[in-house]
Amino acid sequence: MKTPGHDSSPTPSDKSSYDAEDRRKRKDRKRELIELHHRVVAEENARNPKTPFEIGLKSRRLLRSGKVEILPPEYGRIFKALEEFITNPNRFPSLNAWGGEAINNVQSRTLIAKALACMLPNTDLIGGRVGLPTEAGLKPISYDQLQEEYALRFGEYISPKSFAKVMKYLQRAGYYHSERINVCVDQDEGTIHSAPSYKQFTIRFFNDLKVVRYPNISELILATRKRQTKKGLNFHWLSFRKIASGIQEIFNASTLNTYAQTTSAFFSEYQPDLAPKLKGDFCLRESGGIRTSEPFLPCFISHFSCFTHLVIRGSRVR
Repeated sequence: MKTPGHDSSPTPSDKSSYDAEDRRKRKDRKRELIELHHRVVAEENARNPKTPFEIGLKSRRLLRSGKVEILPPEYGRIFKALEEFITNPNRFPSLNAWGGEAINNVQSRTLIAKALACMLPNTDLIGGRVGLPTEAGLKPISYDQLQEEYALRFGEYISPKSFAKVMKYLQRAGYYHSERINVCVDQDEGTIHSAPSYKQFTIRFFNDLKVVRYPNISELILATRKRQTKKGLNFHWLSFRKIASGIQEIFNASTLNTYAQTTSAFFSEYQPDLAPKLKGDFCLRESGGIRTSEPFLPCFISHFSCFTHLVIRGSRVR
């Protein structure tokens, strides 16, 4: 029970100190991963000096354990498309059209390509969900984790502000959508804690990426999915109830699962059990000569209108 007149919430100075310490720890962690990247690359080059070793935009990834993992073969073609975008802004037409003047700058395109190279290995290439597959479902990952992936892949530091700019470019192009997960932990105080947001690539992104629509690449993606499901991994979003561990339910993943089913419609001709089971209001639109079904945006937005009544204290986009 709270004492009348007593406010248990942290003072602005306490919160400022906490945030500064949190930022310092996150930055230190990324510097450790940058050092790990350079150490592993140096060791690989010492082992085989005739063949320069790099991770970057190659079909491999460096794990936090220091182990280098070879990615499934489809990623070779996907990363090739990202390399093409660096030299050719029209490689992703919608991004070139709606991304703004920054897309004309080769440094901006390089930053976008690098950020995508960190996101796509953590993406369900059939449904477009960005997260970690588990037996219970796909677990959302935070922007901070993706920035750590950047340090591991490129041996460079990317600031949260720069990474957020890339996300804005992708959203502006209609390539990417995210929804925050907020948990009310104190109804009297209105205190909100946030978990990593649901992150989703759209059908427009995959249509512009193109390579995942090639029959031979589609077969590789389906083969990878088959191997993963045999291991017991589940690629539907982990529900809010599971993420919040029984704390008051505000949000669930059903709408974004429908969003992902729309994105995965292309693969249904190869594997019928992946065909989307669409619910609610949908419309047909023309996109690059391809007719696709997408949910009406107003319907999608209204699903989350309850968030406008929450007082968010100390939460940040994750």
